[in-house]
Amino acid sequence: MVIESTKILKMKRLFTILILFCAAVAAEAQITEINKPLKDFSNVYDLSTPLSAGITILYANVNGNENIWRDASVFSNSCSHQKNTLPNRFVDEDTKERLLNIIIEELIVYNDSIACVITKNNSERFSIRLLGFEDGNWLNICENGSNSLESLREWFYTYASYHLNRLRMSSVVKKVSTDTLAFVNCIKQQGVAPKEYLLEVLAKHPLVIFGEIHRRKISWDLLSSVLFDPRFSEIVGTIFVELPAYQQDEFNRFYSSKELDTEILLDIMRSMMTTGWIDRGEYEFLINLWKLNQTLSNDMKIRVVPVDEQTPWKFLQTKDDYDKWEANSIDRNTRMADVVEQTIKTKNDTRNNLFIVGYGHAYKSHIQGSYSTPMGQDPALTAGAQLVQRFSNEDVFTILQHVPMGTNFGALGLVRQGLFDVVFEKIGNLPIAFNLANTPFGSEPFDADFEDAFDSRVGNYADNFDGYIFLQPLKDEDTDYVLYDIISDKYISEIKRRETLTGRKLYRWIEGELTKEKIIESWKEDEGKKRWRYLFEEK
Repeated sequence: MVIESTKILKMKRLFTILILFCAAVAAEAQITEINKPLKDFSNVYDLSTPLSAGITILYANVNGNENIWRDASVFSNSCSHQKNTLPNRFVDEDTKERLLNIIIEELIVYNDSIACVITKNNSERFSIRLLGFEDGNWLNICENGSNSLESLREWFYTYASYHLNRLRMSSVVKKVSTDTLAFVNCIKQQGVAPKEYLLEVLAKHPLVIFGEIHRRKISWDLLSSVLFDPRFSEIVGTIFVELPAYQQDEFNRFYSSKELDTEILLDIMRSMMTTGWIDRGEYEFLINLWKLNQTLSNDMKIRVVPVDEQTPWKFLQTKDDYDKWEANSIDRNTRMADVVEQTIKTKNDTRNNLFIVGYGHAYKSHIQGSYSTPMGQDPALTAGAQLVQRFSNEDVFTILQHVPMGTNFGALGLVRQGLFDVVFEKIGNLPIAFNLANTPFGSEPFDADFEDAFDSRVGNYADNFDGYIFLQPLKDEDTDYVLYDIISDKYISEIKRRETLTGRKLYRWIEGELTKEKIIESWKEDEGKKRWRYLFEEK
């Protein structure tokens, strides 16, 4: 009862703060009633005022002009980072007529930099278009909808200040140095071959977090080369991986087997996420570690510890089982940090530790993690940031590979608008690694993770990572390195069972009956292509 009362008290305080915050923004906002249909306004491309920008975007929807989004969106909007403009969309006459008759209800402007146009689409639905003033134009930020005009006003009052801060941070992120000499000199003076660099930092720090992009062959090839170096087993005793923590017994069974049993490992990969883990590079790395362990004495064998919070499919038999697990699951970043901390503090092996994880879980700044939190919970800090709190900044050394700027759903552009890529090209695109502290690279605003790039708390590259590794130009990188082996007829039955448990179709892009052949065929569509090709295509 005391716990419940505390929760209620916190919710009441939060609700009170929210009301006061909304009231403060509402007091400064200027509302202008419009109350006219769109067709009463001219179809002119004009971004000079919030109202004209809103009308321009509304007409773009009428005419299917998808190709305006790049130029009509703020820099912090993903549309502004798409290399290609989108193809125009066909709009039938009935839809055009309906869109022309929507009512522009009102315009709200906050702090001369954030505005919105609210429209009444029909008797039951309203929409709001959020706009920001950037580089002399009023540009699209996002859209939202509701069945009430008042709720959209409240939404604007709640988030206007947040988007204003992002808009201000955008001017910092957009500003890129034109002086590449300092960056080139930094690499020439401090750069080390990636393999030697990894071995060096692994010897110095109790925990090294290797931030990676999944399904990247060249990255796993580097890790395997480090693994087979005789120095590695002398300095590293435990490797943490981003696979289901509940599968520790299966990992133990795999590594204790005298014969290589890849089916154990494939089953572990199948248990990751809802449709399995298709990272062939990681699969091969784990097999390479099994091979290495066969050559080591028992006291020198390297242990693998999975750390991720994932659905324990083999223990769930009904949808009720699944719903109960989902309701009681914890933030993935927190689970990772918990497992790593407990393992390090209780193990007898005094050798250091390597944690291989997606770079979005690795950065150190105190920005809440993304796409790792169960519904209804507040996002936790990244695993990297939590581990710094639990150990120390010196004990935990984080590394970022050169990546595109992106989200969990794909790349949107080049970090620092291509500055780093230009520098690496000037040194001949040689694989190189270096520390970020007190370097021009480290001083650049952190923009590798799009979700956090426009948060004023995120800081620079050195605030988030300690080391940086460049392996090859992004334009030359091959497509995802896919583990087709996880798909079998038996696994197709398991996927269908998971669909029943979750209540959703897992391979939505595959039409008709789900088969092994259809899945593998869909994965092979990009074979022979470059992974980030769309970032380098001409407009």
